[in-house]
This record gives sequence, structure tokens and C-alpha cells, in this order.
Amino acid sequence: MFKKKIMKSLGLVVTLLLAVLLSACGNGGSKSDSSTELGGKEIEIPYKGDNSAARSLVIAEVLKDAGYEVITTPMPASGPMYATTSENANTFNASGIFPSTDKSYLNQYSNLEVYDKKNLIDKAKVSLAVPKYMDDVDSIDDLKDNKDLGKSVDWNITGTDDRNGVMKETNEALQDDDFNDWNLNKSSDEEMLSELQKKYKKQEPIIFTGAKPHWIFEEMDLKMLKDPDKVYGSGDEHINLVFNKNFKDEHPAAYKIATRIADDWNEEDENKLSKRIYVDKEDPQKVAEEYVDGHESKKDKWLEGIQQ
Repeated sequence: MFKKKIMKSLGLVVTLLLAVLLSACGNGGSKSDSSTELGGKEIEIPYKGDNSAARSLVIAEVLKDAGYEVITTPMPASGPMYATTSENANTFNASGIFPSTDKSYLNQYSNLEVYDKKNLIDKAKVSLAVPKYMDDVDSIDDLKDNKDLGKSVDWNITGTDDRNGVMKETNEALQDDDFNDWNLNKSSDEEMLSELQKKYKKQEPIIFTGAKPHWIFEEMDLKMLKDPDKVYGSGDEHINLVFNKNFKDEHPAAYKIATRIADDWNEEDENKLSKRIYVDKEDPQKVAEEYVDGHESKKDKWLEGIQQ
């Protein structure tokens, strides 16, 4: 009788111990399922000197708050930016213009991956552009066999770095016989903008390679030219994150954070940030930090479930 009671008590203890162990294992599994580890902590984000600077620096600040060591690297053109993204598994950029403008870089580098479940910017535009005071120019077709227009700008289209996607598309368009007299001048983003500002101030004619969104369109009355021949694609361009294909496995939490920001990004906020950086000449790092600090609820949502 006494022996039976002892055995019964031991059985109860064993049962309780098993229940505790199973509960602990269950809780551990639940925690793992609902949280994401940082992975490697070193990350690089290359970006161009346009609106992508604002979004890239904001993403970098959020990743730093998550525990990452982030380097943000200004790039002179799309070509070097995509090369950097391709060469380094710790790298992604927030500057991809698709489906047309940057398509050639996806063809060139097979180890790139575009996040397109949701776009950073839904409606982007790439074309030639002019100041609005050029009343008689509204379409790329207006350049064809137009001697008066050609002479007014010395038959020159003011371009940017020839490693940008828009330059590749423009060069291809100028192979058409209707554009035989036209030249595309390559320079840099800074030189192109300087030339535009100089011409605009004097109300002189200028034709340049343009892309929107870009802070310059917020500061000057400019217009993108209609593109009836679809030189620059269908017109339905958008801007996306572009990752090295190994990035997600190396930095699972960073991938989750960056894509969450893409899902939630606000173009109006981006325009305001770009104005502060490029027009008001504020420190870009400080601008990004102040934005993140001033949007705690957004940051909390972006970092939810991240193991720091």
C-alpha cells in the first residue's frame, strides 16, 4: 500500500516535470517563430545624389537602431551603385527604377533581387525635360527636324553620368534618323543641375535628361516631355529596393526592416526631407536622424519582433 502511494507520487512528479519541459520548449519555439535575428551586423547602402539619398539615410538610421553597423555610400551613377550591390552580400540599394530604366543592370548582374511586393515610389517618370517657359516644347517628337529649337540649344541635350540608365535609353533613342543632328552631352549629376540652374535663372532654353521624383522639380517649374514612342518604357516606372541575392540569408532582420519601410514609405515625407538636404543645405545625417526620432510609432512598427 505504502509502496503504491510512493510510485503514484513519483509518477505525478514525472508528469509535472514533463509538462514543464514541454511548456518551456513550446514557449521557446513560439519566441523563435515570432522574432527575427539580426544575422551579420555590417551593412552597406549605396545611393545616388537625388531623392534616394533621403530614403536611404532614413533606412540606415532605423537599421542602426536595430543594432546594425551601417555604411551609407554616395555614388556618382547607377552603374557603380549596381556593381557595388552585386559584389557585396552585405549590400542593398533603395534606388532601382523599373521595369525599364534600370533593367539593363539586372541583365548585367545575375545576383540581384528586386523587392517589388510593394514599391517605395509607385509612380516614377523618366524622360527628357525642359523648363515650363519653353511653351512650344511638350513632347520628344517636338525635337524631330526642329531647326529653330535645335539652334536655340546648339543641338545639345544636357545629360548626366553616362553610367545612368536614363543616358543609355537616350543614347539608343538618338540612333533614330529623326535625331541625327542632336548630341547628348554627358557630365555628372552635379554638373547637369548646375547648368540647369544657370539656364533657368536667365530663362534660357535647355533640354535635359530628367527623372521624377527629384527635388529639383519641387524648386523649379519644369515639365517632363511626353514620350509617344515609349523611348523610356511604358511610362509606368516605379522605384524599388534592390538586394544582393545573399543579403536576406545573411541579414534576415535587416531585410525584414527594409521591406517593411518600403511597404510604408511616404513620398510626401521624402520630398520634404530632400528639400532640407539639397535646398536648405542641412546636414543629411541629422535630417534622417530627426525624421526617425520624430516618428517613433513608425519605427516601433518597423522594428516589431526583431531580436536586438
